Amino acid sequence: MVVSIVNNKKLVPFLLFFTILSFSLWSNPDLKPIYSPDSYGYWSLAKNFQHEVSEIRPPFFPLLIKLCLLFSKNNWDQILSLIQVILHTSIVTLLFFVFKGFYLREGVCFILSLLIGFNPNLLYYSNYVLADHLLAILTTLAWYFTYKCNNQSINVRQKLRYIIAIGIFSGLAIITKPIAILMVIPIIFSIIALHKINFNMVKTIILILTLNFSFHLSWNYYRGLNNPNLKFDVMNFIENGINMTALRAGLVKYGEGTPLYEYIEKNNLMEEAQNFKIKMSYTMDTQPNYMDFKGSLTWEVANDKQFAMQILKKAPMEIFLACISNWHSFFTKRCFYPNQGSFPGMPDSLRYIYLLSYSLLYRPILLILIIAAVYIFKEKKLLNILYLSAGLTLYASLSTAMLTPHGGEFPRYRVWIEYILWFCSLLPLGFLFQTILDKIKWKNYQS
Repeated sequence: MVVSIVNNKKLVPFLLFFTILSFSLWSNPDLKPIYSPDSYGYWSLAKNFQHEVSEIRPPFFPLLIKLCLLFSKNNWDQILSLIQVILHTSIVTLLFFVFKGFYLREGVCFILSLLIGFNPNLLYYSNYVLADHLLAILTTLAWYFTYKCNNQSINVRQKLRYIIAIGIFSGLAIITKPIAILMVIPIIFSIIALHKINFNMVKTIILILTLNFSFHLSWNYYRGLNNPNLKFDVMNFIENGINMTALRAGLVKYGEGTPLYEYIEKNNLMEEAQNFKIKMSYTMDTQPNYMDFKGSLTWEVANDKQFAMQILKKAPMEIFLACISNWHSFFTKRCFYPNQGSFPGMPDSLRYIYLLSYSLLYRPILLILIIAAVYIFKEKKLLNILYLSAGLTLYASLSTAMLTPHGGEFPRYRVWIEYILWFCSLLPLGFLFQTILDKIKWKNYQS
């Protein structure tokens, strides 16, 4: 029956959608989401958009929570999980059609899409009360419409629709997580790199930028009206990453005279802080005592702006090198998996194969596939997908590496770009499968 459906090309996307949806629901049958400390900030903002947490939390994900609360005040979080699972399934189905655009066989596109749809890290975070998965959806949609916009064969009306979609989805990404505020730069770079610079291109860029930043400016205007004391401050979003990275790199001496420095000194932690040192490795595992040290700091002290400013002024090169030292591990960290209650009835042997397969796909295969994809895209002159995807991946990975306290959080923050990352990584495999199938078909034809 499945084979007959796959042979019927019109039914394949529906089979893919319901297969991934069923598997996703199987991974969390009761749709009970996972919470983290950050979750309660989003929930507080959903209850009251004038809440003081709006200083660091943007509104789009809380708006989605608000929508779920309108349906049910008791089960809103389960509704949220269901919405995120449907979004996950839908975006993978969209990627199926993008795979088809590279003239791959229906069955090959189906298998590659399943590999993304069954990805345990994406399933794990689609059931989390965090904005990371929504950011991934919006970023992938911005990527998709930019890819379509860069197609030379589309007409003016189609191009305008794509441009508007780019501006809207990249703008919504900013008010989902502020780290996306400059994500539009690699998008615009890909447009410039693939087209001649003329007046139409200038208009395109202006329209994208206007739509992109209108959401952020509107949110700031709303906050200014309702909370005049809350103003957008870049340091609110980068201070913790700078402080924790500086401590991890043993740069505490540059923060002398600040509250964080004095706290460390007062609590007899100075010797331990001075002995921290970043050691380069393939996986960049966090130093053994660092997490305990980090946990001993209060929230206010850990987010000391004075310490962050001191580090930026006195040791700019040292902190920059410390921040990017673990950049490569963005691509080598493994993933999280659905919890123990997932996949009821799945045989232990099948669960083991599933977990082992994706563990190997993430490490060491992912990095190998990425390098292969860059080479193949360049050789095949697939410059549209190369420039756009490489630009967004570099932006996401570098900004994450520079603003994240330690690499142990990369599996969470990498979700942002994982749909794009896995699409590009698997596409060369699709070309390989296609070549093998064509050779088999040709041999059968000759015989």
